[in-house]
Amino acid sequence: MIFGIAFAIVVSLLALLLSNPPAGHLFAAAAAKTQKARQAAPSVKVEGNFKPAEMLKTASFYMLWVVYFIGAGAGLMVIGSVAGMAKSSMGEYAFYAVVLLAVGNTAGRIIAGILSDHIGRALTLCMMLAFQAVLMFTAIPVIGAEHTSAALLVTLATFIGFNYGTNLALFPALTKDFWGLKNFGMNYGILFTAWGVGGFVMGRVSETLVAQSGNFNLSFAVAGVMLTIAAGITLTLKEMKEYQMEKAAEEAQVKLAMAEPVAALDTAAGR
Repeated sequence: MIFGIAFAIVVSLLALLLSNPPAGHLFAAAAAKTQKARQAAPSVKVEGNFKPAEMLKTASFYMLWVVYFIGAGAGLMVIGSVAGMAKSSMGEYAFYAVVLLAVGNTAGRIIAGILSDHIGRALTLCMMLAFQAVLMFTAIPVIGAEHTSAALLVTLATFIGFNYGTNLALFPALTKDFWGLKNFGMNYGILFTAWGVGGFVMGRVSETLVAQSGNFNLSFAVAGVMLTIAAGITLTLKEMKEYQMEKAAEEAQVKLAMAEPVAALDTAAGR
C-alpha cells in the first residue's frame, strides 16, 4: 500500500513535467519515410495509423496477443515463484535471486531494444521466446535436484528475468510497427491486456500444477511447450506485416480511384 501510494504520487507529479510535441511533428527519417508512403498511396493506413477498431480486424493483432500472453505469463509465473524456489537452497539469502532477476529484467529491455533495431522485432522476439523455452526445460532438473546449486539457480532466475523483460520492450515497438504511432496509446493498451491475463492465468495454472504434483516440474514443462509454440508463431509475423500493409495500400488506391471521378464531377459542376 505504501509503495502503491508513493508510485501514484511520484508518477503523477512527474507526468506534469511532460509536454507533447507539436501536432504532426516527425523526425527527419520518419518524415522522409512517411512522404514516400504517401506518394505510393496517399492514405493514413499506408502509414500504419490504424484505429483500435481497425487493428482488431487484423489477424496480426490476435497472433501478437497470444504470443504476449504466453511470453509474459511464463515470465510472471516464475517471478511469482522464484523466492520460494530459492529459499529451499539459499535460505536467508534467497532475496539475491529476486534482486538478480530484477537486474536481468531491466537488462533484457535494453538489450532487446538494441538488438531489434538491428535484426528486426520479430526475429528478436523469436530468439528470446526460444531461449526462454530452453530455460524452462533446463529448470526442471535444476529445481528438482536433491541439492540445488545456489549459483545455478540464481543464474537461471536472472536469465528468465532477462527474457521476460524483452517482452516489455518488443511489444510496444511491434505495436508501433504494425499499427502506427497516431493511436499507439490506445492500441498498445488493448494489446497489453495479454500481459494481465497471461500473468493471472499462467500464475493460477502454475499454482494448480504445483499443488497437484508437489513440485514445479510440470508447470515449467507446460510453460516450455507454450513458449516453443509462441516462438513458432513469431516466424509468420514478418509475412503478416507485409500482407497487412499491401492490403492497406490496395484499399487506399481503390478509395483514391473512386474519389477522382467524384472530384472531377464537382469541378465540372463548379463546386
